[in-house]
Amino acid sequence: MTDPLHAELLDLAREAARRAGELLRDGRPADLAVAATKSSSVDVVTEMDLAAEKLITGLIAERRPEDGVLGEEGASTAGSSGIRWVVDPLDGTVNYLYG
Repeated sequence: MTDPLHAELLDLAREAARRAGELLRDGRPADLAVAATKSSSVDVVTEMDLAAEKLITGLIAERRPEDGVLGEEGASTAGSSGIRWVVDPLDGTVNYLYG
């Protein structure tokens, strides 16, 4: 990976993390509820997980449309650049549910 490419990817990752963090902090409703469960009753997904993943993957698609994406909540794009982003939009959803 070239230094300019590395810097570009790092800048994008930081911006995506910052913007998703702001969304999760400022957009959390008081009555946040579970939207779905995955592998067990404690492996939950909220609307905020989905919104944060949509924000992150949308930003990646806008800036680097040839990159692949694999999102924990279901986003998946094969890509053609040889670069694949793995997105976990909210690590610790259960704790987030409790505020």
